[in-house]
Amino acid sequence: MTEQKPTTLMIADDHKLFAEGLSAILSEQPDFNIIGMASNGKEILHLLNNQVPDILILDLNMPVLDGEIAAEKIRQLFPVVKIMVLSMYYSAQLANKLEEIGVMAFVQKDTDAETLFKIISGVQRGEKHFQKIKPDMQPSVFSNGDYFQKSHNLTAREMEILQLISEDYSSQQIAQKLFIALNTVDTHRKNMAQKLNVTGKTGLLKFALENKLR
Repeated sequence: MTEQKPTTLMIADDHKLFAEGLSAILSEQPDFNIIGMASNGKEILHLLNNQVPDILILDLNMPVLDGEIAAEKIRQLFPVVKIMVLSMYYSAQLANKLEEIGVMAFVQKDTDAETLFKIISGVQRGEKHFQKIKPDMQPSVFSNGDYFQKSHNLTAREMEILQLISEDYSSQQIAQKLFIALNTVDTHRKNMAQKLNVTGKTGLLKFALENKLR
């Protein structure tokens, strides 16, 4: 009986600590082999020109070339690569859009390791995985996808932070949850306050709470 080869994986995520942690966890599994890591969409395209993995694990919110645009390009240029999106930001609209592009799975970053291993193995077998949003979850404008984001000229990262502000996370907690520096969170807060025409942390919290429920 021939021994099954490990599934080859690449990771594209601009959160270095998260990417390295994910790589370490996956590398411990005999079924998986990490063959490349990138911090943005442009870097991953460069890597793919040299070596193609079975599965690409892709973050949505990355600098230079974000995950959604990168996914479209990769589907066109490297159709054999199975794409799995791992993101903090999840909505039904986005899930549908990614499925249309040809992404095989869309998973939230707070998924536990065992579940993640099973999903990756499933994707390798050709199975799709798109999490269902629970019916008891209150609809929010943050899950309304592109319209809210574009109408307020917010980036995907700012949307993530605004969502966490609405859930009463402090700047320190946001920094830890997103694996970014505290001063980066503060910079995003200042930019958002300017775009949304509100004043300071209190103004952002008020805006987030007022706009959370439709």
